[in-house]
Amino acid sequence: MTVNCKYHECDYEKAVLELLQNQGWQYTGGYDIHRKNDEILLKDDLQQYLTARYGIFSPDELGRIAGYVVGGEHQSLYNNMKTAYTRLMRGYTLHRDDDTTLFIEFFDMEDGHCSNNIFRAVNQFEVDGYKKRIPDIVLFINGIPVSVFELKNPADEDVSIADAYTQTHVRYCKDIPDLMRFDFINVISDGANTKYGSLFSDYEFYFVWKSTDGKDYAADAQGIVLTHTLIAGLFAPATLLRVLHDYIYFPDNSSTNLVILPKYYQYYGTEELFASILKAHRDGSGKGGTYWGATGCGKSYTMLFLTRRITTSVEMNKPTVILLTDRNDLDEQLSTTFENAKGYLVDDNTLCITSREMLRKKLFNIQSGGIFLMTIQKFSEGIQLLSPRSNIVCISDEAHRTQTNTEAHYKTVNGQTKKSYGFAKYLRDSFPNATYVGFTGTPIDATLRVFGSVVSKYTMRQSLADGATVQIARLPGPREVRVDDAILKICDEYYNQQLKDGANEFQIEKSKREMSRLKQIIGSPSRLDVVVNHFIWHYEKRCEEASTVCGKAMFVCYDRQIAYDVYKRIKALRPEWFVKRKCAPEYDGQQLDHESMEIEKVKLVCTNDKDDPKELDEILGNNNDRKNYAKAFKDVLSNFKIAIVVDMWITGFDVPSLDTMYLDKPVELHNLIQTISRVNRVYKGKQRGLVVDYIGLENAIAAAMKMYDGDQQPINGVDTSLRIFKDHMKLLADIMHSFDFSIFLNPNISPVARLNIIQSGVEYVMQDERRKAEFMGYSRRAKKAYDVCIGHPDLTQNEIDTLHYYMCVRSVIYKMTKTGTPDATLMNRKVAEYVDKAIRSTYSENTFGFEGASTDGSEDILTDEFLKKLSDIPYPNTRFQALLKLLRQAIKMFSDTNNIKATVFSQRLKKVVDRYNARNDLGKTQAVVDDVVDGLSAELQKIFSDLKTEQNSYQELGITYDEKAFYDILISVAEKHQFKEQLSEDKYIYLAKEIKKLVANKSKYTDWTNRQDVKDELYTDVAILLNKNGFPPQPIDEAYDEIMKQVDNYKKNHDSD
Repeated sequence: MTVNCKYHECDYEKAVLELLQNQGWQYTGGYDIHRKNDEILLKDDLQQYLTARYGIFSPDELGRIAGYVVGGEHQSLYNNMKTAYTRLMRGYTLHRDDDTTLFIEFFDMEDGHCSNNIFRAVNQFEVDGYKKRIPDIVLFINGIPVSVFELKNPADEDVSIADAYTQTHVRYCKDIPDLMRFDFINVISDGANTKYGSLFSDYEFYFVWKSTDGKDYAADAQGIVLTHTLIAGLFAPATLLRVLHDYIYFPDNSSTNLVILPKYYQYYGTEELFASILKAHRDGSGKGGTYWGATGCGKSYTMLFLTRRITTSVEMNKPTVILLTDRNDLDEQLSTTFENAKGYLVDDNTLCITSREMLRKKLFNIQSGGIFLMTIQKFSEGIQLLSPRSNIVCISDEAHRTQTNTEAHYKTVNGQTKKSYGFAKYLRDSFPNATYVGFTGTPIDATLRVFGSVVSKYTMRQSLADGATVQIARLPGPREVRVDDAILKICDEYYNQQLKDGANEFQIEKSKREMSRLKQIIGSPSRLDVVVNHFIWHYEKRCEEASTVCGKAMFVCYDRQIAYDVYKRIKALRPEWFVKRKCAPEYDGQQLDHESMEIEKVKLVCTNDKDDPKELDEILGNNNDRKNYAKAFKDVLSNFKIAIVVDMWITGFDVPSLDTMYLDKPVELHNLIQTISRVNRVYKGKQRGLVVDYIGLENAIAAAMKMYDGDQQPINGVDTSLRIFKDHMKLLADIMHSFDFSIFLNPNISPVARLNIIQSGVEYVMQDERRKAEFMGYSRRAKKAYDVCIGHPDLTQNEIDTLHYYMCVRSVIYKMTKTGTPDATLMNRKVAEYVDKAIRSTYSENTFGFEGASTDGSEDILTDEFLKKLSDIPYPNTRFQALLKLLRQAIKMFSDTNNIKATVFSQRLKKVVDRYNARNDLGKTQAVVDDVVDGLSAELQKIFSDLKTEQNSYQELGITYDEKAFYDILISVAEKHQFKEQLSEDKYIYLAKEIKKLVANKSKYTDWTNRQDVKDELYTDVAILLNKNGFPPQPIDEAYDEIMKQVDNYKKNHDSD
């Protein structure tokens, strides 16, 4: 007995289903469920759950319950999902047939009641929507869908997790929205990668789930292991129920279709903190614990999740939650999130406290509930007792100095010793029986002393490994601006002095004098000249080399006066940067937010001072202006690119696209980590953040890393990138050793000669498939390393110029061979221009792309003249790739009108490509290989010619182009099932014409392909027509299915008629 060991997608599907069953899920095949295909509930499961929990229901009552679940206004998919989720979480009050009412919960969430729910995994769940779709796996709880899995074959190199993402986000969302609005947690997997996310998230914001219990996590796990951890972790029934109930956040109002799902460390961290709070509430210790999370890992959302768990807790009995920060800008950012989450938090009394008077009014003797956000500075000596209740929880953000100073401080002034307390003492006097929780990325000993031990920890190393943040690289500034170590030691002593109790007036005055000396050094006019000139050169170089995702940079200055001096110097050197525009020049023509403001490229962002000169005061604006500046800086399209700051925006301010910081301020320990972490947020295309260090903080960074992340080093010196760059340039030189491109580096050669040497390099690299693969990989990594170490003194101009040559060659090869094809509308005349350029070898990097192509006019790419032009391209591999790319596009265009015949041409093309990819296995000389490539190009031209003939073949049959598509379907089915000879040629022609008439008749309805009644009627009419004429002799569903597919093509190609 032979065993077929070929691995198929269905094998992976079965494995995932088995893993789900191991966690307690019941399995049912989609084809075993008796339902109409447009029904998305498993009504038997829903009825079984309801009956077991609430008793018997009449059919009408069950119908009303099901109707409530799937009902709602027809809005956008996002709003429909939000409505569905809200209904499921809030439950339903059923007005029963006997005029009584019954409140129904769709999931039994009580502790220990998980088994009362029905967890069912269904594969091949066919859904009829605008089109029929069959998701791989759908998970149901009590008959209600909650998650869709889309899987791709781990053994198939040609499909990936990205294909699964596209399938769910494009095809499923468009074709079966009634199901997808219940896809609260979308899962995509190809075996090598398994991720989950919101249906409205970009692919970059899909994440892995790396733990099953929150204690251990799969640090460096890849591949199939992540499938196991996702299912055993997130999709363990009890965990999934909890996540669905408490960890899916839809803002009250959102203009961006925002849905927040928890990452694994947020879920487990919140659950551990919540358990710790309950324990502290029971034993009265007041210490709820400390959450230690890497900066940039989403602590604000973890705080939101925790607040939801607290406010909905039966044991806490309508608690009051107070969220504290130590800066106004942090308070505003946190308030923005929480005040837009009243529905999620189930408390309309969620607001920001803006004054001490408001604090007394809102919180004095408060009896229950309420979520209040404020700065800790609101608590002072005069506040006193506000509430003795024990079900009050105070959550402190960035819990260090201002929120831990509960002990007395003694200061000597004018010979007298005075005792004072910090804000934290007055906070505890106001709420003596509350439970206190601290959130921080940089805990100090006092943090643990006041809030309790670390309950949950998420390190910088984990954050990097998970892709929750990006690596930070440090580039030293020019040596002449670096501050001497001895001077930096003054700064260390100053900060240490501030941390000590009992500082007297003489010590304080000494510290002030020494810090004044530091300011004089940093603010020296000659030094600032060098710093600003270097900044402008480096910033422009990064933009020129496309080494920054969108040019967002932050310049951190020592104090307001120095920041103003830097601002004026930049303005004097680059006045054009201070012209107000709505968007950056590179984004001209793109759709902008209607509220986008006209703004300079550079802004100084600081608080005002009553003694500011008029010009500075106007530059800074007011608080409302700064809110608008913050919005503009976060907007990728905005003209605001460079923020000059001192203290504002260096903690708790998230701009994901920000990838460069110019640091000219001595910062220590937790403040240093907080500051540089502004550039570690994840953003599309962002490989890492860069800190240009003008002070010389490498020792301070190392000390901070040791204190807050053990021995890990998530911040690399640029020397690492420089080494990677040089190593890869050597590898590239080895690849190109027998090819002389030195003429490219000669500034005196003609543009045509330079372009020709690019083409010759392309041909050289493409002669060998292995050479091409290595070249493409090495050049990409060299460029990524170069983007970080731009400006390093050990980079030579020759290395930079050589890299530019490699990138020219790489770009052309990429555009010639990339899998994605341009839109069909970008073909036509531009394609002909491209061929002419290739023949002349006078093209730029865009020769092999279609970006920016004009769409007016047209030229048939299948004419004999055009094919002759293609054959005149002098380079064998270039000619083959040109033919291949255009032929693929031509077949794609043909498939839009005749998929049956296009498939035949695709199969012929694949065979040629397979032989091309194996050309270097021939063991022949390069000349022989070139002859083989020439032969393959000739075969492509033959396919081109045959395609043209096929496209015109309808004329010989006396039918139209559209009728020919239906004719080909009939012939294909008849040949496949061996009954072609049973009908005459005239009969096939007659049937094709009649089918076309039926389709055209239905197309009089403007929404005909979206109306199931019209489609059903068409299907019936086609079946009657075929059966009446003896096609097929025996019923074959394939015939009808292929015809209905062609109906969709017909619609697409006649929508504009």
